[in-house]
Amino acid sequence: MAMYIVNVYKREVHINANVTAKCNIEKMRSNHRVDTDEDMSEGFNPFSRCPHCYIKTNIAKEA
Repeated sequence: MAMYIVNVYKREVHINANVTAKCNIEKMRSNHRVDTDEDMSEGFNPFSRCPHCYIKTNIAKEA
């Protein structure tokens, strides 16, 4: 299972282990979703972090 779920349409990063119903992952179109182990919220041209599930925990720091 991938560590992060990325919505490339909204440019938003979710942490898979912390996803809540407010994240609306089930409504995300398959061509907008990327499952990855790379945290795209850091680095050049970063995506925004989901306010509902992207919490700096040990899970997020291990990636």
